[in-house]
Amino acid sequence: MKFHLFSLIITIQKKSLSEAELKQEQQYKKIMDEIRDRRTKYYSHL
Repeated sequence: MKFHLFSLIITIQKKSLSEAELKQEQQYKKIMDEIRDRRTKYYSHL
């Protein structure tokens, strides 16, 4: 939920992201995708 809010704030502000901020956001998305994959694998085994 926090991630969606963060994305919405960035979209509304339409500020240009610095290279460090962009890299941090990409890492965060990667982590969220990994968590989502783990949940999918876990629930598919149930």
